[in-house]
Amino acid sequence: MKKWAKVLLLTTLIALLSPTLPACTAQLGASSSSKQVSAVTPSAPTPTPEPTPDMSASYIYEANPQLTPVNYSSKAILPPSEDMGQEYIDRMIFLCDSTLYGLKWYGLLRDGGETRQIWTGETGTLTLGYQSTVKIVYPEDGAMRTIREAVELKKPEYLIITLGINGISFMDEDYFVREYSNLVTDIREISPDTNIILQSIFPISPTFVHWGDITNAMVTQANGWILRIAEQTGCPYLDTISVLLDDSGNVKEELTAGDGLHFSPDGLNIILNYIRSHAYTPEDR
Repeated sequence: MKKWAKVLLLTTLIALLSPTLPACTAQLGASSSSKQVSAVTPSAPTPTPEPTPDMSASYIYEANPQLTPVNYSSKAILPPSEDMGQEYIDRMIFLCDSTLYGLKWYGLLRDGGETRQIWTGETGTLTLGYQSTVKIVYPEDGAMRTIREAVELKKPEYLIITLGINGISFMDEDYFVREYSNLVTDIREISPDTNIILQSIFPISPTFVHWGDITNAMVTQANGWILRIAEQTGCPYLDTISVLLDDSGNVKEELTAGDGLHFSPDGLNIILNYIRSHAYTPEDR
């Protein structure tokens, strides 16, 4: 089967993926703990160690050589922070594909199902390869606008980009990096004060209907590209995949909505908690 025909077939079939998220089509290929204080005062002040990235998933990469390991020495990776709470999440705009559309579907953000924090396509998803021309539902007025038009109007304080799962089946590294980098640099040019955060692509399950066309080897490889884009553009990177992987290197099934791709409310809340506890404070970087 020619590659373009396979892409079209994936696009057609994917609409049947998730009965729990009917508006959410993934167009694959197309589209306090307390501290003890010592009673002894040191004679000289002890430097406070710099926070380090959460490397909780390192052993999974070591046990699964088909996965591309995360470069945890990268300064772009957001390290653990204090929990910044719901107010931090309320300041976010999520430019995302269907893997985060559930935040709206399940009413997990401010204003529930009427939230204006989700920017995605009319079908509930976005494809990275079309980022320059695709139109999203601009939630402030319901109009269809390009991403750049939306950024110009809103000029969000924080913009989290979660894109890529719709693309890694047909985009090679050069194509992927070019489209993603173009999106980031254009947003920064249009709205210099927007804090852009790049988030990892999330893992999937072998139960996913298109497993094979998409695998976690491909997901982790693309996450390496996104991390490199973060380094090159000066953006922070959220290694959220690290709290979603099971010991086999796949998504934790209990966090999914049953289709191997999308997340249940429990899974989505874990993602939100990770964002809150790996906060980006520009003045500290």
